[in-house]
Amino acid sequence: MTPPRHTGNIQKGGALLDDSRRLVEAWDFDESADQNLAHISESNVLGKSTRRRSEDLVRRSLRPRLVAPGEQVLMALKLLATDPQAFKEAVYYETSRDETLLAAFAEGPLFDWYAAGRTAVTIDDTTAWIAELSASGAMVEATHTVRTKVARGLLAALRDFGILEGAVNKRFAHPHLSLRGFLYVAFRLHQDGLSSTALVASPVWRRWLLERDRIEDLLFQAARTGALDFGVAGSAVRIDWHVSNIEGAVRAVA
Repeated sequence: MTPPRHTGNIQKGGALLDDSRRLVEAWDFDESADQNLAHISESNVLGKSTRRRSEDLVRRSLRPRLVAPGEQVLMALKLLATDPQAFKEAVYYETSRDETLLAAFAEGPLFDWYAAGRTAVTIDDTTAWIAELSASGAMVEATHTVRTKVARGLLAALRDFGILEGAVNKRFAHPHLSLRGFLYVAFRLHQDGLSSTALVASPVWRRWLLERDRIEDLLFQAARTGALDFGVAGSAVRIDWHVSNIEGAVRAVA
């Protein structure tokens, strides 16, 4: 039997932008990952009420999101720490990479609702989608109460990441991805081995409610920074990178 693909961990973690920033700012590249994480927990860098809460957040959320991808990601995030918008976008990418439920929701029903002209998203809609996932075996079966908590966690995270807005009633925010955040995500996709065509057409961009014409526009803007060359002729697409790591990509935008 195939194990469920998604978990409801997002209800316990959420966006964690402040915690992510504290971890990145405290990171010492002269120490190992284990040494850094031990220091962050033991010194209560995250400012939690108990050490157990801090350790739980580090183990369940921050480590798989920000540390597991490798030191290059942490170096790039450290550079972005003074750029709130781009930092938020980079952390959203890493969070949705790890929290597959968040990615599936943003790329699937959320984007479809937005494209259909809807202006708001409800808890009931989101809970119903989670119930469908559970029924299909893509997510562990849960009670209605738990599904509602997970739905609230999804919508709260998307609000904190700037995709939605509104404290109680969630509305679609104006779709936006900064050039620096775009370069971060684009290079991460390039690292994953995506071809030029696959990068432009990636469903990842749906997480920001963006369509292909906007992605091509951002690539033309990125080309003006010198980070890459971009060309398109009909259905043919070519991207040639002039930077060798994510640091170089985010440094390309002043």
